[in-house]
Amino acid sequence: MKALLAIDGSTESTLALETSATLTWPMGARLEVLTVLPTEAEMYGGPWSAGVAYVPSDELRDRLRADREALLERAVAGLRRPGLEVRTRLAEGRAASVIVDVAEEIGADLVILGARGHGAIEQALLGSVSAEVIDQTHCAVLVARRPSADRILIGTDGSEVAMSAIAFVGGSRLFGASDARVIYAVDLNPSWWMGFTPGDAAFAVDPYVSVVDDGRRRGNEVTAAAAALLQSDGLHASTVVHEGQAATAIVQEARTWNADLVVVGTRGNGLLKRLLLGSTARSVLHHAAASVLIARGSSRMLSHPEEASSQSTDAVLA
Repeated sequence: MKALLAIDGSTESTLALETSATLTWPMGARLEVLTVLPTEAEMYGGPWSAGVAYVPSDELRDRLRADREALLERAVAGLRRPGLEVRTRLAEGRAASVIVDVAEEIGADLVILGARGHGAIEQALLGSVSAEVIDQTHCAVLVARRPSADRILIGTDGSEVAMSAIAFVGGSRLFGASDARVIYAVDLNPSWWMGFTPGDAAFAVDPYVSVVDDGRRRGNEVTAAAAALLQSDGLHASTVVHEGQAATAIVQEARTWNADLVVVGTRGNGLLKRLLLGSTARSVLHHAAASVLIARGSSRMLSHPEEASSQSTDAVLA
């Protein structure tokens, strides 16, 4: 397990640091703690340039470097434990670009960083660093909003995409002390996939009930298989099946269950990544009050691959 923790001394990055400290790092894991100094253009080119121009650039940079070095020292002191190799790195540049480059360089399995706020303006704030890292990295990304990951809610529909989240939670060994819950959502609006208008769908009671019943049966099967997979990795896991749109169901269950971390899978990288992530994963990322982990790839699937790859109308696509 190789992980990259990005910190900058902000309240948000402190949550990322605290979350990292609560994870059950497996023996031999390596955690690189990164902090990024802003470029001179970033320091002097913003709206505060008039207020800081009197400070010589060399002096200001020396102060920032000293502050960040002290930040790294404090972080290492709180993270150090037997079996975990903790390294530090101080770099300069655009934060998101540096984080992506370093994650690629060290072959990170996970990037941990803080979110910039929550609510209506989060899309703009998150987009500056966190969302760019999510869009550009090839590994899992944990955006921290809570100081721990004691209660983990994992969205799945049984597809390979969604099962990557299950595989990561169990296979990473990072969440051995956590309580996991697997959620499956059955979409209650049949109009678009049954060929009905919303008005006509109200009269299609029998097909509607039949499809919902089938969806709940599949949900019970998929969540039971996922929970068994997690239990085989030593986690305590429960299941829940909700009726409703996937992202809404996940966010509501996270709030009701008081989840610390929500985990969802996503398809790979590339030009279409933003559109693919935008369906469920991005909605959960922007609306959940809990931390959110976006998982990619899958080192291990269900024992029956056909279950993992089958499609459903209520897919938790990410």
